Amino acid sequence: MKKRSSRLFLMMVVSVLFLFSVIACSNKQSNGDKDSTDNGNSNSKEKVEITFWHNWETGPSGESIEKSVQKFNETHPDIVVKPVYVAPDGGDSVSSKLVTAVAGGNPPDVMLASRYGIAEYKEALEPIGELAAKDGITEDNFYKWAWGEASYEGELLALPYDGTARALFYNKEHFREAGLDPENPPTTIEELEIAAEKLTKKENGKYTRFGFIPWFGEGWLYSWGWAFGGEFVDNDNIVTANDPKIVDALKWETDFAEKFGIKDVTSFVSSAGTNATNPFFTGQLSMMVTGNWMLSQIEEYAPDLDYGVTYIPTPSGEDFNTFVGGRVLLIPKGVKNLDASWEFVKWMCATEEGQSFKKITGEFAAMPEVNEKLYADDPSQDIFLEVLPNGKYRPVVLAGNMMWDELAKAPDLVMNKQGTPQEILDGITEKINKEIENKKAQLE
Repeated sequence: MKKRSSRLFLMMVVSVLFLFSVIACSNKQSNGDKDSTDNGNSNSKEKVEITFWHNWETGPSGESIEKSVQKFNETHPDIVVKPVYVAPDGGDSVSSKLVTAVAGGNPPDVMLASRYGIAEYKEALEPIGELAAKDGITEDNFYKWAWGEASYEGELLALPYDGTARALFYNKEHFREAGLDPENPPTTIEELEIAAEKLTKKENGKYTRFGFIPWFGEGWLYSWGWAFGGEFVDNDNIVTANDPKIVDALKWETDFAEKFGIKDVTSFVSSAGTNATNPFFTGQLSMMVTGNWMLSQIEEYAPDLDYGVTYIPTPSGEDFNTFVGGRVLLIPKGVKNLDASWEFVKWMCATEEGQSFKKITGEFAAMPEVNEKLYADDPSQDIFLEVLPNGKYRPVVLAGNMMWDELAKAPDLVMNKQGTPQEILDGITEKINKEIENKKAQLE
């Protein structure tokens, strides 16, 4: 009887132990995610951190970077973007630093860069055409100039981020004083010349005010070459800086200087101030070609200035266009988090939310529909918005930076008697095309 009771007791103990073991296993399985994840959150996963290089440290541009990154991080809980300011090599380019970083195997995940120069370091970039196509992002989402300047020979290298446009600013008070109608500014080159002469003032043999100086501000040869109807590359992407209409534009610029005295004009330009001492703000210059960023500068430095904004004049007074610049967001070759990088680039460049932060800088989004909403109630932007669809962009060639530098020097070379407009532009065209061929050979 004792043996039977002992066996019964032993069986009961074993059963109880087995039951406890089953419960324990069950609890462990149900809590397994809690044991292996952070703070018991069964839905959490490690965030992907990406580095974003930019060169906008302060001011409205710096603010737009800070706020857009903050908004992205808030709305994308699985990605953390870390913005890093990188000083430019010159202008707004950080291309040499990018090439070095890619070669060293430690590139940023995303970078902000000028559009027109990207072809020159395209080997350091991750082409994004397939990524864009997969997400239904096409040229139709952007201005033609934005997409075109972000591409090279049909390959999409980056997504366009913003745009800056040029127009003619003029002092209405000066117009009234000179007997000109401030509500009917010049639209033809001839009208511009007449107005400039009337607006120019000279006392005791010294100029106290210039009506206009063609190459001051944003009056680059690009601006006037396009205004005169020229093209800087042909359909085969061969540089044509000696296009007859561009030659006409350069001749007009330099003839204009001779009319008022090259020495006096060049002296004025070299001594002209910036910001608060900009000669347009101080009343020393009546008209100037400049960009849409001038609107915020006027508000800051010359809020009482009575001014207007109109088209860059053309020989015919028709077919107005504008020189458009701007930046892209690109993905360097060799990034470790391509999906996260693309998500950030896509949000910044191809969504209304990301593009809306351009309002902080007063610059334009690369998407027309966004600008229509951002600046619908701002009449000072009307001229810019009207000509933006006809915007012209610098040729995306393998020597784009050299081309920019050479064309910027062209007016001075002519005025210093280094050659005629035709000779100078012939030389530039030959030099740039030769450099492009050399670079193509190196890539083969």
